[in-house]
Order: sequence, then structure tokens, then C-alpha cells
Amino acid sequence: MKKVGLALLCLLLACGVNAMILFSVWNQFQPKAIIGSSIQTTKTDLKEITTEWFHDFFKQYEGITVPFAYRIKDKRIKSIEVLNKDGYVQLDYEYQPVSTNIYIGAYYNATLQENGWYLSQLVLKIDKTAHGYKISDKMSPVQYQIKVDHTLRDPHTIQYAMADEKETYVFHDSKLYVTYDKGTTLLEVPVPYKDIAGTNNALYNELLPAHGYIVTKAFTAFICYDDDGSYLLYSKDAGKNWNKSRILPTSYRGETLYLSKTENSCYITIATDRSLGHEYYSTYKSTDLKTWSYLDGEALQEKKNVSFVSDGTAYIGAGTDQNQNPLVYYTNDDGKTYTTLTLPGYETEYVNNKIKPFILMEYAYRKKGKTYIVVGQGNDGDYMRNNIRYKGLYESDDGITFRFKKEIDDSPKLAG
Repeated sequence: MKKVGLALLCLLLACGVNAMILFSVWNQFQPKAIIGSSIQTTKTDLKEITTEWFHDFFKQYEGITVPFAYRIKDKRIKSIEVLNKDGYVQLDYEYQPVSTNIYIGAYYNATLQENGWYLSQLVLKIDKTAHGYKISDKMSPVQYQIKVDHTLRDPHTIQYAMADEKETYVFHDSKLYVTYDKGTTLLEVPVPYKDIAGTNNALYNELLPAHGYIVTKAFTAFICYDDDGSYLLYSKDAGKNWNKSRILPTSYRGETLYLSKTENSCYITIATDRSLGHEYYSTYKSTDLKTWSYLDGEALQEKKNVSFVSDGTAYIGAGTDQNQNPLVYYTNDDGKTYTTLTLPGYETEYVNNKIKPFILMEYAYRKKGKTYIVVGQGNDGDYMRNNIRYKGLYESDDGITFRFKKEIDDSPKLAG
């Protein structure tokens, strides 16, 4: 009996160790992005190329090492249609998930059918390379139709961002302007309208990502996109002269952007792709505004709320702890190492309940020797007063220990 018990104990320990290893592998799982993926083949028929790419690319979602939120047990192509001579192909495919995970349909942007299979549709742009083919763009069928049929686009909307700010930007008649005196003087920015206001679905949005631009007399910059990818358009002399710095060869526009200018460097956190419902973000640094280097520090991996406040020093949104207190990664070496800071949760009464509304760091900045962190409510937050969705402002004297200061409203003020 002792031998049996010992054997069972060893078996349980082995299972536990295996489970821990598997859980660790799942946490580190990062799917390869569609844009930029490639296939080496000598075939020239676009349907055959798409078929070969499909089976090769989706292997990454099969097997025990893939988390349940992504894992599929079977897949098949429903149809492939060549849309034009420029390499655009519509791929309709079906898959079966390993489990009825409620998140998996959203991840693959798919619809559950009566036969139990999920249906997803993609339009891919396939380009020839020296050794085969690569995917240079992707979109939904609706986005493709809008792209090729300009009559489907919504009319332009005239918007002013942060109208109560002294230094800000203004759109008027499909042109971008900057002002350093609260609108008294407007200086036109030499940028094509679609590069700055275009969206992934071929429409236009003049409300730029809140942290994706800088307007000061010392440094003004906007992140833009053209057919060759993303670039930084910047001025060091209050809008008199402008320069262009190429960032990445991909032109996918993410939901958010983070642009930071420090003493000797410029940092950009930018979406590199959206694959099956998930956006991928990376952080890049430039010291000369000509070349950009990828920062591979652990603290920055797959993080999008990244605020650099000085050379090498950044605050990075890292979710919450088990008590709904905001977590922030602090680094002073470009993300190579980091310390986890736990901000004190701010508790208030709302609709007869005690709640902690501010849970996710949005951005950080320094002012007059102090460091500030703005913490938002996340996508599901509904804490409002007088129709204002407030955020929490935290303050620190040393940049490490923070205290709650006050509720703030930093939402864009639109006019015009």
C-alpha cells in the first residue's frame, strides 16, 4: 500500500509540474501576425498560393501548447476569390475550436454556423518576393469594398481636438493645422489628409489618438501612415520647417498610439498588426529621428500604454492586482528591467455602493519636479458625474511612491 501511495503521489506531482509548465507556455503564447507572414513556393496561381499559406499559417493555432482562447482542432477553406490583378484575394474559411470558449469567436472575428463550425472572412493582399510571397495587408470584405468604392465613404467631419488647449491641432477643410496660441494663429502642417486622418476601413477620423501626437514650440510631431508604412512628421521650430522619419514598413493603424519625447530620445509605441481580433504593439526608440530601434525589454512586450518621461525611464500600464488596485511597471533602462508599482486604489461611493473606479493606467508625465499618472476606468467603466466619465490623477514626489490626488476630466473638447 505504501508503494501504491508513493506511486500515486509521484504521479500527482508529475502532473502538477507538467500543468505548471503548460500554464507557463500558454502565458507566453504570442500568435504570429498575418501582415508580414510569408510562404515560400514556386506556384504562381493566387488561389493555390492562398491555400498553401492558409494551411501553413494556421498550424500555429493547433496543439496542446496553444491556449484554449486560440486553439482549434480543425480548419478548412470554404472559398477563395481573386478580387483584382493587384494581388487582393478574399479567403472564406471555417474552423472548429477545441472547446466552446466564449472568447474564441471574437478572437477570430468569426460567426458560429448551424453545423457547429465558425465562419471567418478575410481579404488579403499578396505580394511577390524573391523567395515566394508575403501578406502585405489584410481587411474585412466590407473594408475592401469601401477601399475600392469611394462613394461608400462617409463625408468628412470637421473637428477641433482639445479646443481649450493653448498648443493643439486643428482640422479645417481636410487640412491639418497647429496652433501655439489657442487658435489665434494657425500654421498648416504639410501632410496628406489620408496620411493623418485615414482609418483602416478607408474612412476618416479627425480625432487623433490622445497620445499619438505632440504639439509644443520645442517639438511638434504626428504619427502618419502612407502606402509605404508609418512615419513621424515633426518640427523643431514651432511649425516653420517639417521633416519626415520613416518608422515601420507596415501601415496598420491601431486603436491607440503613444509618442514620447525625452531629453535625447523619441519613443513610439505603435500597433504593428491586428490578427484575428487582437492588436499587436511594439515600442521603438530613436536618438537621431532618422533610424528607429525595437526595444525588446520584457516590460514592454505586448504593452500599449507606455509613457516615457525621461531618457530610459517609463511607466507602463500593467493591469490590476487581485484587489483592483492599478499596477504599473517602472523602468529606467528602456524596459530591460522593471519594478512593479502598486498604486493605492481610490474608493468612492457610487449608486449606493463602494467602488474602485480607476483601475488601468493610461499615461504618465512630469511637471515641476513631480511625476503624475492618469488612471482610467477601462472599457467597461461607467463611473460618471454630471455626464463626465472621470479618471484618477496620482502624484509622486520621487516617481516611485504615488498617492491619489483628485478626479479629473481630460476628455477631448471638440468645437467647430
